[in-house]
Amino acid sequence: MVNTSEQWSPNDYVTHASFVPALTSRVVSLLAPTPGDHILDIGAGDGILSIAIASQAASVHCTDGSPHMVEYARARVTEGKIVNVTTEVIDGGTKVKDMVPVGKYNKVFSNAAYHWIFGSLPSNEARAKAFQDVYDILPHGGEFVVECGGHGNIGEILVALVSVVKSAWAKKGVAKTYAEIREKLWPWYFATNDEIEQWLKAAGFKIELLEREYRPTTLNNGDIGMKGWIDTFGFTFWEGLNEEEKDASIAEAVELLRGSDWLETEGKWVACYVRCRFKAIKE
Repeated sequence: MVNTSEQWSPNDYVTHASFVPALTSRVVSLLAPTPGDHILDIGAGDGILSIAIASQAASVHCTDGSPHMVEYARARVTEGKIVNVTTEVIDGGTKVKDMVPVGKYNKVFSNAAYHWIFGSLPSNEARAKAFQDVYDILPHGGEFVVECGGHGNIGEILVALVSVVKSAWAKKGVAKTYAEIREKLWPWYFATNDEIEQWLKAAGFKIELLEREYRPTTLNNGDIGMKGWIDTFGFTFWEGLNEEEKDASIAEAVELLRGSDWLETEGKWVACYVRCRFKAIKE
């Protein structure tokens, strides 16, 4: 269980992760925003996708657990003079029911956030409760539309990160176990479709669609793409290491990944993404 809310860098996100809101045509088509929709966006990050969705909806409430990301999104909304987007810091795992009025939003949406939310929660019971909280704030007929990392997502990157972390600590005379790294440093939980189905049904949702897609994903910025990805998303793995140890570990991870994810002839990194998508209805 790892809480990352205070560690996000909006600048790193915009530089190295602009593909995240860009690769959303499928999940946005499931959301199918209309001029009558009032939408709660959970884990909205830099707000780019919330703003895009708002052009087709009555309103979007752009929320994230990171104060830094919400501040960045709020600045974009203000600069763009966008009147139907509001922003708020809300922990999508534990605070939705406490902070969101029941029935205010007829659709709840999330892209690329629930694997972080699941990773911040201590158990599958807590993950199921996060879905229950969404169910409880929706009106009857309300929709819950999500895309997140699914089981098997970035498996090759995880192997590389765990390997270099174990190596870095071994050089300091400390034997880090896989279980310890998973518990203390690993920020994600990539649920299986069976788990997602179980949590949705337990909450009371009718599942309209649940799918899993292997989606190789081109990273930003050519040769430095993988380092940028690790800097942006893998920041929790370096806790307890100094800057020199961290930089050496990232460089080692990048070299380990060249054999699987670097396309030499095309000059780009392609990560092995697996996406879980669903649309569920509160009847």
